[in-house]
Amino acid sequence: MIKEEKSVVLIVNAHSRKGERLYSQAMDMLDKRGVLLAASYSVQDPMRIPEVVKEAIGRGCKLIIVGGGDGTISSVIDYLACQNIVLGILPLGTGNYFAKTLEIPSDLDSAVDVIVRGKIVHIDLGKVNDDYFANVSSIGLTTMVARKISRHLKKYLGRVAYGIVGVQCSFTFRPFDCHFIAQEKNITIKTHQVVIANGCFQGGGLVAPETRLDNHKLAVFTMGEYSRWQLLKTWTAFFLGKHTLLSESNYFSTHEVFVKTNPPQYVDIDGEVTVQTPAHFSIARDALKVIVPSEYKEQVE
Repeated sequence: MIKEEKSVVLIVNAHSRKGERLYSQAMDMLDKRGVLLAASYSVQDPMRIPEVVKEAIGRGCKLIIVGGGDGTISSVIDYLACQNIVLGILPLGTGNYFAKTLEIPSDLDSAVDVIVRGKIVHIDLGKVNDDYFANVSSIGLTTMVARKISRHLKKYLGRVAYGIVGVQCSFTFRPFDCHFIAQEKNITIKTHQVVIANGCFQGGGLVAPETRLDNHKLAVFTMGEYSRWQLLKTWTAFFLGKHTLLSESNYFSTHEVFVKTNPPQYVDIDGEVTVQTPAHFSIARDALKVIVPSEYKEQVE
């Protein structure tokens, strides 16, 4: 039982959309439900969050509750992967697609209930080269959007900020050649967008309906080469979560894939741009222990 765990730490990204505002409420809700926190942190500088998590692990903490969005979760995944440590999630960011894939409610009170009354499961993580990611990596238009959008705009406009910046980028972004090597596949296409997903959601909709965090596969989704107006239509569909319905889209699943582009492209990892192509993407099976709702249905092998 979580109430019996004596080494619980709460770490909230104060720069996430709702982090600073809801930090005190999260502490109060956990306390009222009988969760004894060994320590709690409202971190003003997001760059320090991995350091705070690392220190908590070094002190022997076995349950780390992280409040923030997909970028916050992704920034600490490398320290939690393949460890005997449980992650609890409070979705306080803009998209919160990783939490959504795990069926964790977006409102704080219900999310705290999941931590107190939920169950622990093992889920897969994705990897880009040697770095883990939780939800989705992407190459192309959405990566340009991630590089151009400001934290200030995300904090005050939420998902609408992505729509606005995406429309602006649609008029300047150029397609690129992309080469995939995956198992026995060897594919070259010209595209505006590549999504390599461990989780279900990006841009508000399903990347692929059958994608799960425990099916030991990555979903690879691409969009074709478009005119400027077609690209604008595609971005609108992507923003509304309707991109998989486009006739020009392509999809396959794989355990790993090597991606090379011409020219080289930046890779967006759960909302944070960190590396460039060429890059190797793979699945890390059962690499993370996380608390999910008790009714969450695990994959039956």
